[in-house]
Amino acid sequence: MFEDMSPDLFDYDLPAERIPAFPSEKRDQARLLISNCENIADAKFSDVANLLKEDTQLIVNDTKVIHARLFLKKPTGGRVELFLLQPFETTIEEAMLHAGSSTWWCLIGGAKKWKEGAVSIETEDLQLTAEKEGREEEKFKVKIEWSNSSLTLAEVLEVLGKIPLPPYMQREAEEADENRYQTTYASRPGSVAAPTAGLHFTPEILQQTKAEVVKLTLHVSAGTFKPVSAETIGEHTMHHEECYVTRGALQQLSLPKKKFAVGTTSLRTLESLHWLAVRLKKEGEFAEEITQHDAYTFEDPFESFEQAMVFLVQEMDARGLEAVQFRTSIMISPGYQIKSILGLFTNFHMPKSTLLFLVAALIGDRWKDVYTHALNNDYRFLSYGDSSLLIPCL
Repeated sequence: MFEDMSPDLFDYDLPAERIPAFPSEKRDQARLLISNCENIADAKFSDVANLLKEDTQLIVNDTKVIHARLFLKKPTGGRVELFLLQPFETTIEEAMLHAGSSTWWCLIGGAKKWKEGAVSIETEDLQLTAEKEGREEEKFKVKIEWSNSSLTLAEVLEVLGKIPLPPYMQREAEEADENRYQTTYASRPGSVAAPTAGLHFTPEILQQTKAEVVKLTLHVSAGTFKPVSAETIGEHTMHHEECYVTRGALQQLSLPKKKFAVGTTSLRTLESLHWLAVRLKKEGEFAEEITQHDAYTFEDPFESFEQAMVFLVQEMDARGLEAVQFRTSIMISPGYQIKSILGLFTNFHMPKSTLLFLVAALIGDRWKDVYTHALNNDYRFLSYGDSSLLIPCL
């Protein structure tokens, strides 16, 4: 069984020099590896518009990376860093609209030196203070307050915060990252990491493609960087992330078109929607969270992904809902049958990561050939790296 698989089966040697710390000069200058059952081909990402036909859909994640790093000062002058992880007892969507104050679970840099009292950061027009209210293992409960209550938290973070870059880049964010570490279609603030497969898409490519573009939202959490330390895949505890999908998007997804997901986050959302429909049909209510075990526990009553989406739309209409909002901890690993897509655009992922497990679930052991080809042909890996289009055997 896949649960007993060792993460070591998904290990490979990734030289540090293959991980760029900076993006290419232009978004669509990235290389594109195309893999299907027959072969592996090399292309340019700018060719994407010509690859997708009129009967296809391109599913993208429109989440926006928030300025989740705050550098504050103690009254004595020492510096404290807050890294916002998740809001306390509310959703990210709601927390971004908070005015005046908001409480979050945070990581704290310099926590040992911050014993008690408030720390602050300010500009000429705006002041923000933070005070610890509790602790749970390595994360802290922190209440944040700001002086101008007409501003939402999203607006405050834009002014006072810094954009977070992945730890493996080993550098501070620069002005260029404000633009390049966001997709061009990012619109819903809430992520602490970018859905990086989408970074290559330009407005021109999206305009030129014949595919119908479908937007949904998964707010990427810091858990995406969580290393797999368990001895088996089944023993790994998946992080959860928040999803938000409108009725209009679900209506589009119910159409019998060939679907291509942009990134693992889009695919995780699509597959989670399928199991949301399964849970709803079985339990009669919308689930608040899709767990990592649901796909391996519940019997699937639907003949297709599209049929499940039709059911979701019908149930939303019966309840007068315009969107579904839920958490997902879905675990997509070898042995899982992908329901929703014909192909996946994705960058190249870390060894022994849950993202690589997902790739292996989609294309099987062929992932080894794909990654060997990428390494042998000077592809760039991870967030600011090159892209691939992976098409499973049908």
